[in-house]
Amino acid sequence: MPPILLAVDKTYPKGLMWFRRDLRVDDNAALYHALRACRQVVCVFVFDRAILDPLPRIDRRVEFIRESLVELEEELRALSGGLIVRHAHAIEEIPALAHSLDVQAVFANRDDEPDALARDAQVLGALANAGVSFYTYKDSTVFERDELLNKTGQPYTVFTPYKRAWLAKVEIFRRCGGRATWACTCASAPSRSGSWRGLHTSSSCKATRARPPGSAS
Repeated sequence: MPPILLAVDKTYPKGLMWFRRDLRVDDNAALYHALRACRQVVCVFVFDRAILDPLPRIDRRVEFIRESLVELEEELRALSGGLIVRHAHAIEEIPALAHSLDVQAVFANRDDEPDALARDAQVLGALANAGVSFYTYKDSTVFERDELLNKTGQPYTVFTPYKRAWLAKVEIFRRCGGRATWACTCASAPSRSGSWRGLHTSSSCKATRARPPGSAS
């Protein structure tokens, strides 16, 4: 049985945290929501063969990921957790792992690259067919998708108007102090017993739009 981060009084008995571009414990939106929603959280990273197979055998980007995973594993173990690492096709491995671990939900941070969107759509379908929920969250951007559009409701195609609108929206957020429509994504340290003492929000943390565990990808 893989190491598990434990919490109490949650919506799901067990969830799967799928790390992708977000190889960190601190300020991680999906991990925060997984810990809030699940009594047990299992963590996984997949070296996706769909990405790696076309690359040369020696690639500095892959070496950087490997080194980052070593650090992530150490951070998780310090929190009484651990990390499952697989070398496989993610579209097959994540549903299979969800089944073998008997989890009720999978959590991940959004990746808006075209190939990643296609991958996540396939994973979503496979998990849905198995009765497993798949939740994704904004994590690596300040504003995403439909949060910053022009007056016609379309994405900006010229940088200067986009910059002005971006700064204006950030200023509105700064003036309201992040209240009402925003929440932070910080998790407190685990207690000595290994279970989470609780989760807190802090105005010093990176803000992300508040979402229930069932927010759509």
